[in-house]
Amino acid sequence: MNKKLGICIAGLDGAVASTMVAGTALLRRGLTQPLALLSEPFAKSHALARWNDIVFAGWDLRSENLHAAALRNAVVGPCKLKPVRRELAALKPWAVGADRIAAFRREHKLDTVVVLNLLPTGQHAASKQYARLAAKHGCPFVNFTPNDCGERALRDVPFAGRDGKTGQTWLKSVLAPALRDRAFRITGWYSTNLLGNEDGKIVGDPVLGAAKIRDKTKLLGEMLGYEPHHTVRIEYFPPRGDTKESWDYIEADGFLGLPIQFRISAQYRDSILAAPMCLDLCRFIALAHRRGETGNQKWLSLYFKAPYGGPPHDFFRQEQALREYLAAIRA
Repeated sequence: MNKKLGICIAGLDGAVASTMVAGTALLRRGLTQPLALLSEPFAKSHALARWNDIVFAGWDLRSENLHAAALRNAVVGPCKLKPVRRELAALKPWAVGADRIAAFRREHKLDTVVVLNLLPTGQHAASKQYARLAAKHGCPFVNFTPNDCGERALRDVPFAGRDGKTGQTWLKSVLAPALRDRAFRITGWYSTNLLGNEDGKIVGDPVLGAAKIRDKTKLLGEMLGYEPHHTVRIEYFPPRGDTKESWDYIEADGFLGLPIQFRISAQYRDSILAAPMCLDLCRFIALAHRRGETGNQKWLSLYFKAPYGGPPHDFFRQEQALREYLAAIRA
């Protein structure tokens, strides 16, 4: 039997959150297909929350309703939002830090409430506050940011994080193991990004974005077994908006020491990659909670650049861990 799931989002009016809420509303009406959702094939076999079973709430410094936030974030177009406009307009964020979880659970008769951290990079104190709220109410917690949430406070609930692995770093976690297993020797890897949304403005700052750069950089050596020359840059470029553009240039030595070069260009809306990952995480961690799991859920590591508990960062090994966990259980 499927259970009702509440998702409380810290950063409810942000681009990822508004895309996630709008996407769920469209899925609920059958107006879009459940693409890019790893959880969907397991929805029936593991009694994951259906789209009609999911209720959203959350906190934000802004007081915008979710329709206004979605329009401002400009990830999903107005025409696509039109059928769910009233539903989104009816949802407004709680005051920052307000303890509303118990009332939210009662009002909607929820079986599980998940707290999802989508605060901007650098908001460590606020992230810890929401982690403590989750622990207080026995709620699973997902940290999709690079922020320090004080995970020790979460030892009695299931939690997962850190720093969502959405685009360029995900590709790196796929390509690096493939090149390693082909026995090429990587000598250099240069990565750069252009991003113009609010997240781009923050992570493009050399101080505020330091944690993001660190998370994007450190996994390559672990996957290869040695450290090539590795450069990662994030540039704030407002004309790009939420549509991120990334380039990777890879130098490698092949047979007889002759050089091999790879050039990879990608363009995508960052929130369109992140939103389904957040839905997956909330559905999966609610399953862990229902099974009585506590602590770090390492089987969800494929979703993160710097997963709690550390390596492996290799996407294929992480995917295997997720599928093995799900294969071993039934709802």
